[in-house]
Amino acid sequence: MGIGLSGMVSGLDTDTLIKQLMSAERTRVTKVEGKITKNEWKTEKWKDLNTKIYSLYTGSLSKMRTQGNYLTKKTVSSNESVVKASAGGSAPIGTHYVTVDAVASAQYVTGGTFTSDEKLTSKSKLVDAGVAAGTKINFACGDKTAELIVDENTTFTNLSDACKAAGLNVNFDEARQCLYISSRQSGKENAFSITTDTENVDSAAARKGIYELAGYSAMSDSDKKAFDEAMATLEASKSADINAVLAKAASGTELTADEKKINDAYNLLVKKTEEQAEKTAEKKAQDTVNNDIIAQITAAVESGVADTDIYGKEFTAEQITALKEKADKAAEKMYEESFKKFCEKEENAEKFKNVTYADALKLQEKKAAAEADPTAEQLTAEEEEILAALNQVQAEVDEDALQATIEEEVKNYNTSDTAKKAVADGKAAIVDTEKADAKAALATNIANYADIERFNASDNALAAIGLGNIDGSAISNGAGVGGMTVFAASDAKVTVNGAVIESSSNTISVNGLTLDLVSAKPGETISIGVSQDTDSVYNMVKDFVKQYNEVLEELNNAYYAESARGYEPLTDEQKDAMSETEVEKWEKKIKDSLLRRDDTIGSLLNAMRTALDGCVTVDGQDYALSSFGICTTKYTEKGKLHIYGDQDDPDGMMYEDKLRKAIEEDPDKVMEVLQTISKNLYDTMADKMKASELSSALTFYNDKQITKELTGYKEQLKKEEDRLTEIEDRYYKQFASMETALSKLSSQSSSLASMLGMGQY
Repeated sequence: MGIGLSGMVSGLDTDTLIKQLMSAERTRVTKVEGKITKNEWKTEKWKDLNTKIYSLYTGSLSKMRTQGNYLTKKTVSSNESVVKASAGGSAPIGTHYVTVDAVASAQYVTGGTFTSDEKLTSKSKLVDAGVAAGTKINFACGDKTAELIVDENTTFTNLSDACKAAGLNVNFDEARQCLYISSRQSGKENAFSITTDTENVDSAAARKGIYELAGYSAMSDSDKKAFDEAMATLEASKSADINAVLAKAASGTELTADEKKINDAYNLLVKKTEEQAEKTAEKKAQDTVNNDIIAQITAAVESGVADTDIYGKEFTAEQITALKEKADKAAEKMYEESFKKFCEKEENAEKFKNVTYADALKLQEKKAAAEADPTAEQLTAEEEEILAALNQVQAEVDEDALQATIEEEVKNYNTSDTAKKAVADGKAAIVDTEKADAKAALATNIANYADIERFNASDNALAAIGLGNIDGSAISNGAGVGGMTVFAASDAKVTVNGAVIESSSNTISVNGLTLDLVSAKPGETISIGVSQDTDSVYNMVKDFVKQYNEVLEELNNAYYAESARGYEPLTDEQKDAMSETEVEKWEKKIKDSLLRRDDTIGSLLNAMRTALDGCVTVDGQDYALSSFGICTTKYTEKGKLHIYGDQDDPDGMMYEDKLRKAIEEDPDKVMEVLQTISKNLYDTMADKMKASELSSALTFYNDKQITKELTGYKEQLKKEEDRLTEIEDRYYKQFASMETALSKLSSQSSSLASMLGMGQY
């Protein structure tokens, strides 16, 4: 839009004039905006209709065309506390006789109480509960297995996860401090076992040696995972096989995939061991330098000789004095605690019972006084012994405090260039020896680890958590290891019409019947009555008629809507001039008429009615929906269906109930007719929502066409708005030019008047 000063010379209200001129120009834009609004309303209306039509297609209509829905039967059990029953379409109508001798049950284990004095939780470690590290727990249930090897970090949660992986349920009872374990399904085929193995002492020693040589505890989680996988590979191989692979690799011979896996696993262990050996060499070199520094500082302090060079740093008399003062302060804090510990030692407990540090200090004062004055009270033999003990403790503390203080001082020295060089030189001299020794030890441990059977069978490895080995056999009244009880799994045993059936499940399917066993009652015969489920079929038809009528009414209302000629979407200015109620009524009038006489709806209505008006020939006789009392009643309803005899339908309730009677007397005929007519309607609707150039799949209207129209309208609107901008800019430029011209004319007039002497007095 142009920018101008309104009527500075002409006195005209330029903005108002241009606005009035543009109002007429906006008519074309308003028409396009109205088309866009109608298109959006039409899309929304069609989407709602499409949802309802598709719901009919996939819902009640789909059920009507499916044979199984006409074959439903109902059952009655003479004793549902023993057996409940349901019947499929193939179940013979009549009475069936059932005797339940036994029901199936799952295997249950109630563990004994944990032996730990500490209260445990699901996050507690098994080793803290008393289970030895290295214990392997094996789980098996049906075709599922799992194992758990206990280490220092294994928790009860890990135990629970292993149980679940094997298809078991597990519950940790924190209040009672015990475990409950059960199979997820009943029957003998779902019985489970839990067995344990303990790690062979020699294998454990070899494994521990490998992990220590490689510095496993300091590895990252990803390195630990790779290391554990390598260990598993080597464990599964014999030492002779490992050596053969290493020799083959050394000769340059190409390895198989399995051989490469062994070679890579071995090399990973060697690599980690060599890395750890380098660290060990560096530590040894550092310890050697540190010990030498400690020895030199100790000698300087003890001799009092200062101003000596220790690894590139001058050790002065001031440092000696400071070290001694620091050691004395540390000793003062340690005297009382050390004396107390001395007195509490088993060999001293009786002799120094009730003797305190304060008592011993008083004896020191008494001793000093006696030495200064021979006439003063002398110490008794017992007091002399207490004082000697104190002097011994103080002497030891003094030595320890000084040593600790000197060791702290070493930190100021082992960072000097001289100390660093000494460490580096020492490491270089040690590292090859450390690597060679570590690799030799590793090779020995790997050979042992590979050849020694890692685990030995065990019976009581889980006794600390109230479990013993479980093989599925029953153990009653806590008679198992650790107080464990086992309830064994059992199969169901039932006699149906004289035939004995055993099952792992309490839900048994036989001859179209599904029996749900509730309890066993040997000797009692339960009768199961099976009859045609007339209500189910009748209600299915009734549901279809209801949903069909609802959809039909929606389509008819849209197709036969009143005309809204002369009604167009309101502009913002028009809405502002009307009340909200008036706006709603105006827009509803337009929305209701959007699909009036729509060809797509008209075609769909005709196709649906035609499909339902069809006849089906059965045994040479034609049948239609009306043959079973499914009819139209009023022309004004435009095809709505009613079921004669339906007490919920005011228009049908006074007639004879033909449908129910037909279902009871000849269900096969009813099924064939209704199924065929429903299939015809189903296929008709499926054809109507096939994808095309104008519509998408599963859509009953031309959604692609409507979307294309909307895109066209929006492009047209953009062009119209650009056109308005150009016109408005042109108006502003024209008015600006007029103002400029008037300004020049005014200026010239003033000049001319001045020249002619006009306006002067």
